[in-house]
Amino acid sequence: MRHTKGPAFVRLHWLDPVLRVSVWDMSPDLPAPPPSPRPVADTCAVGGRGLLILDLLADRWGGCGTGEGPYGPAGKTIWFELALPPGPPPALAA
Repeated sequence: MRHTKGPAFVRLHWLDPVLRVSVWDMSPDLPAPPPSPRPVADTCAVGGRGLLILDLLADRWGGCGTGEGPYGPAGKTIWFELALPPGPPPALAA
């Protein structure tokens, strides 16, 4: 949320067995994909690893610019998917 321009909106969409999370903001600028091979992270850095972490943890991810947002045509959406194994969903912790 630190790098957005204006408001941002988060959408969670359950596509059994995949959870898709989409984040829209008003900036049309898409971030550059993480380099390959993956660099070793600077453990003292306070930022700059968001897409690298997303690339490591998400099953799929991507983004698109100048899409339709809550305030009309503008902005970008970054999305990622987390897949659960087949079968019933895990029980919620009490």
